[in-house]
Amino acid sequence: MCGAFGINQNSSLIKILLEALHISTEIESDLNIRPNARIPISIGQGGQATGVEANWWLFQKRTETGFTYHNQWRSFNTRKDKLFSNRQADFSYRRCVIPASCFYEWKGNRYKIEPVDKAIAFGGLYKVWHAGDEPPHYSCSIITLPPHPKLCHIHDKSIPLMLLPEEITPWLDDSFHNPNYWLPTLETKIRFDLRVTPVDKKEPGKEIGESEIIPAD
Repeated sequence: MCGAFGINQNSSLIKILLEALHISTEIESDLNIRPNARIPISIGQGGQATGVEANWWLFQKRTETGFTYHNQWRSFNTRKDKLFSNRQADFSYRRCVIPASCFYEWKGNRYKIEPVDKAIAFGGLYKVWHAGDEPPHYSCSIITLPPHPKLCHIHDKSIPLMLLPEEITPWLDDSFHNPNYWLPTLETKIRFDLRVTPVDKKEPGKEIGESEIIPAD
């Protein structure tokens, strides 16, 4: 389960991805983004990638001061099996891309996981919430797949969906609604080489051990 990720604005790779997603490159670095944080995402609108800000928790509730996470559902991630049942409408019509430099998993220690030579484009879902005449409020979740054997010593529950560069444009095509098209994409695979590094539990920017490379399948 992906419970935290980071964006490093000092990386040229994340800036390239943000520009491709039509997300402002002026966002600040944050190496410890946690559920319900306000994060940049890209959605498809009229055939174009469009950057918006969203809460990283799919189901929201209205409060006196705005929207926040609905604690009845733990929805910052969405499992693959739900994409063809109770999340199928979102999967067919409301796909998004969530940019990141790395993500973290815990198994005894905390580990930073990052591609060797690219930024991460998480495949996700989004919802739009309305309250009177206020601007629309967006929320999102990251899609997670069954675990991969190469990463089970780091985390043996799931792996987040990381899109290949050539999949981003069709993923954001808001005129394309066939969920079965994405079955190959939703297979559990290591799609590019990953670097795994032990980091401090409270300060994820502080590396505390040697990195290992998990090669692509």
